[in-house]
Amino acid sequence: MKEAFSRALKDSLKVSWMLIQVYIPLSLLTIFLKKIGFIDFIAPFFAPMMKLIGLPGETAITLIAGFTNNIYAALGTMAAFDLTPRQVTILGIVIGISHNLIVETGVLIKLKMANFRIAFYRITVGLITGILINLILPQNIKGIRLSPYYKATDFSWLKSFQKIGITCLQIVVIIFLIMLMYELVMLWKHKSVIKQKFKVVTKIIGFSDSAFVPWIIAFLVGIAYSAGILFQLTKNQKLNHRDVCLITTFLCIAHAAVEDTMLFGLLGGNLIWIIVTKAVVAFTITRIFATHDIYKKFLWIGLRKE
Repeated sequence: MKEAFSRALKDSLKVSWMLIQVYIPLSLLTIFLKKIGFIDFIAPFFAPMMKLIGLPGETAITLIAGFTNNIYAALGTMAAFDLTPRQVTILGIVIGISHNLIVETGVLIKLKMANFRIAFYRITVGLITGILINLILPQNIKGIRLSPYYKATDFSWLKSFQKIGITCLQIVVIIFLIMLMYELVMLWKHKSVIKQKFKVVTKIIGFSDSAFVPWIIAFLVGIAYSAGILFQLTKNQKLNHRDVCLITTFLCIAHAAVEDTMLFGLLGGNLIWIIVTKAVVAFTITRIFATHDIYKKFLWIGLRKE
């Protein structure tokens, strides 16, 4: 237990520092751009597209930051806006599906699981899901705001620094808890029993038993954490072509379910809507692709060729 705690603390501090180095500069930059009027200037150009998703035009910069960088970069831009729980929830869904495209696409290419076109697949699914969820999401939806410092207040640089500082601390705590949970699960003597029960889920989706471990790790904590396992399995050819394609299809839509969902909860997003929407979309598309091996007709979206 002591070693597990020590590893989780050490790893979480390392990862948190790396992420905070992105979060703080982009938070300050976006606030600065908003104060000088730049974001208000570009907002009308994006307004028609953003309206379809149920978002103000100025939040286009959040989508761009999320697409090209990670979720922490997107959160950094959101610090400058006064968004409703509904708008945060929609952003959480869209960016949750299509974020960090450069790095994560690079990881998938390195693992020989996909090519660069998979990034456009994720953007397309993310935007379409955003449009559809905007049509069905209740207008008065509420979220659990994990950070009270994101409530709308009169602007001051002191309050802005306070918001950023508190969120940085919360990021450290969330990352630590996730890593500690993972370490404890690895020590749990009954984990094999849970694994057997969850295999039913993979069979329903269409995976083989060999795909369970990388799928569940990536779904819960992210592609980066499961990259090592995926690399070993693909290298040793323990995952067949069908598994590789279906895992890629699912994980490109829904991964890091715990961390990503909790982060948007900092700003008041509805956690249930975010995680359930991503999981349902990922399951539906993957199940369709698995039926009669239809995925073979969609290799052009960036899936690995046989």
